[in-house]
Amino acid sequence: MKGSGEIPVLKTKPKILAYLFGSLGDSIVAIPSLRAMRRQFPEAEIVMLQDTHGGNIVRASEVIPDGLVDRYMEYESSIGGSGKFSIFRNLLPLVRRERFDAAVYLVISERPARAVLRDKIFFRLCGIRKLYGFRSFTQNELYPIDADGRPAITPHEAIRKLERLAPDGITTDTDHDLAIPWMMFSREEEKPVDEWLAERTKPGVEKPIAIAPGCKTLANQWPAERFIEISKRIVHETGRDIMIVGGKGEREFGERIIAECGSGVNATGEFSVRGSAILLSKCDLLIGLDTGTTHLAAAVGTRCLGIYGERNNPGHWYPFGGGHTVIGHKVECAGCRFLDCPISEHPCMKEVNVETVWQEVERLLSSSPTPDTAGVPRVIYT
Repeated sequence: MKGSGEIPVLKTKPKILAYLFGSLGDSIVAIPSLRAMRRQFPEAEIVMLQDTHGGNIVRASEVIPDGLVDRYMEYESSIGGSGKFSIFRNLLPLVRRERFDAAVYLVISERPARAVLRDKIFFRLCGIRKLYGFRSFTQNELYPIDADGRPAITPHEAIRKLERLAPDGITTDTDHDLAIPWMMFSREEEKPVDEWLAERTKPGVEKPIAIAPGCKTLANQWPAERFIEISKRIVHETGRDIMIVGGKGEREFGERIIAECGSGVNATGEFSVRGSAILLSKCDLLIGLDTGTTHLAAAVGTRCLGIYGERNNPGHWYPFGGGHTVIGHKVECAGCRFLDCPISEHPCMKEVNVETVWQEVERLLSSSPTPDTAGVPRVIYT
């Protein structure tokens, strides 16, 4: 026998790489595309490559349902000392070693064209011949303007991801890929959450109403005092339990809301992402902002009342499906895409008043529609 090199690995089934990075919301809205992938390649080993940004984001493995991804590979974009080229130099041999047959692009639709091209070249250098979805969206596609010169409604990010894949042959089965809920749980997973909730809520009453007052993007924040006021009205005028949800960073504010209301449950930081999703599935309604918690609630079929600013085009990051409500306030600076509003009055958020939110809470609680794939959120402007 000649040679002493490595013995070639014989693959018995296709191996496909799914590339994703981003926040909790980014991972959630990738679920329909992963469903389409699994339907297209039922026998393949699907491996997800995720940039964890130094561990500061939610890992996709905490969100993606079982059966869609077989294995996860992670890397940190902070590795090395000379920027993106160092990242590629360290990551390239790791990906090449896997000998993937194809790569599927699931990154955010707003990724710049130059970055998309760089990613495409990188995966080609990794020896991957078949690439799906490696196209950038034009500025007109991303940020259309209506006849009045305002940001026009755009497809949801989950739809954009599917649209990216369709030209390369991964088509969409709407009834399957977009069907709600996007996340489901076993009885073993639900049991500890049910027990925790039973110890802290009133027996024999309606499901609690979740309040999610926190978000990482400053421009998406609604004044804290208004969350307190709407929580008080829910407690005192409906008799419902309120449950404050979010990360550990919202714990102190959650305690303040409960103290002001005289009752409630503080669930901030109590559970993993998956446990939090189970908790939200037990709620009748979530009142929140343009942030991952809202997408998590929508993913499990809980109705959402989202208070949204105008920094983005409408529709792009709304809670997915019908049965939800989005409340906002029109401003001349709509579509700014600032992460922090440079205007001290921050009108697109601060002009959303409690009374409008309360009226919509009353309407939602008087009916019990469930979110559906075909519908779109009800939009109200103050």
